[in-house]
Amino acid sequence: MALLHEGPRAGATSNAPRWNVPLKVNVLLQSSPLLEAMSVVLLSIASGMVYDLVSFGHFGEYGRNFGLGVVVAALFSTSAYARGLYLSSELRSLASQIKEVALIWTAVFLCLSVVALALKVGDMFSRQALILFFVTGLGGIIFVRLGAGRLFASLTRSDMLAKPQVVIVTQSDVRVPSGVVQAIEASGCQVCQTITLPAASSESSLLECMDKLIEHVRRRSVDEIVLAVSWADISLIEKITAHLCVVAVPVRLLPDHVVSALLKRPVVNLGGTRAIELQSAPLTAPQLLMKRLFDLVLTTVALPFLLPPLAVVAALIALESRAPVLFCQRRAGFNGRTFKIYKFRTMTILEDGPIVRQACRGDPRVTRVGRILRRFSIDEIPQLWNVLKGDMSLVGPRPHALAHDSEYSQIISLYPARHKVKPGVTGWAQINGWRGATPDVYMMIKRVEHDMWYVNNWSVWLDIKIMLLTIPRIWTGRNAV
Repeated sequence: MALLHEGPRAGATSNAPRWNVPLKVNVLLQSSPLLEAMSVVLLSIASGMVYDLVSFGHFGEYGRNFGLGVVVAALFSTSAYARGLYLSSELRSLASQIKEVALIWTAVFLCLSVVALALKVGDMFSRQALILFFVTGLGGIIFVRLGAGRLFASLTRSDMLAKPQVVIVTQSDVRVPSGVVQAIEASGCQVCQTITLPAASSESSLLECMDKLIEHVRRRSVDEIVLAVSWADISLIEKITAHLCVVAVPVRLLPDHVVSALLKRPVVNLGGTRAIELQSAPLTAPQLLMKRLFDLVLTTVALPFLLPPLAVVAALIALESRAPVLFCQRRAGFNGRTFKIYKFRTMTILEDGPIVRQACRGDPRVTRVGRILRRFSIDEIPQLWNVLKGDMSLVGPRPHALAHDSEYSQIISLYPARHKVKPGVTGWAQINGWRGATPDVYMMIKRVEHDMWYVNNWSVWLDIKIMLLTIPRIWTGRNAV
């Protein structure tokens, strides 16, 4: 047997007013665009008249300003409706919509300016009058929305507003998402009844429950039915939908906790169907192209100036010992692909095997020249050749030896995610002090956290910022070995 829980009816409280206005929430929402459009038209006329009065000492012809106001109001209202700015949740939260309103308002004026230039009708309107209309119109829209939001909130809290009645149908073994009832009532609706189905409903019990629900809908003028049942029980959802097809009210299905998490992700077109994007690439194709151009331009500009001092460094390394000037080691790059990294040799050994011991402060393996090179990261400059080849980027997570990758991948779960972008000559972790050896796992965890922040927040401006901060961070030499 279904359990029916009757919710409070509008006007049932003891402090209810003696009179009630049977006004629906939808009526208020539908009147908002009209009120906003009227204010835009009036402000367009007023702006033109004020300009004419100040400039010429008399009121001019308002017909053109009236037409301009109508066009602007139509374009703005259409765009705002498409962006969902007339929803009750948006009207109640002014701060969250000011940015959208200003953006749409500016876009409308820019589009009209382009059209006016193309049609050569820009001389019909004064620039000063248009600027006045732009400013007053934007202020007028914000003022109207502020008033509408406060009025809507006030009427929602009172019994003057005839709130839409909502019935929730759920199951005894299904947990209704937290905050659903509060969210429904905050939107101006009222949960008048909650119907709880048994965990295992038979055909007869389900039919009895649906009959009572249909009778309640017709008797109480219910406006909406919300289903909070498991999405895995497709058969139950289909049966409930088939029973409720006889009532002329919308029936909506709430997502369960699994589907709710999926719906927060982007929905993309996949051929002729749509798919939920569980994971997106950290950088889009245009962003990858922009980052690559950034690398190529800076590297090709810098190399001619760096070649003479690099030749001196190579000569110093060769004079100190007979070993190769450059040190090559396998590293994991973009998507975990292996590449050879180039560095000036700073140690007496050339390790590139399953065990690679990190250099530490005072390490006897570091040469005298190598100690200076490592102190100011000069040994990293040959990696510009890796940047030109496309193995690395100027900015990104620093690549580690394959032995270290294998070790830390088993300890830090997010470690392999660093390879979602190309490794860099410098990076966000390095300018924030996490440079050099990592004898403590905590230090590597902090480096990974900074690397992941960079991956998730990349921009050209962030790369420029990191490049500019790299030189002073190198000069201080913190954590260098």
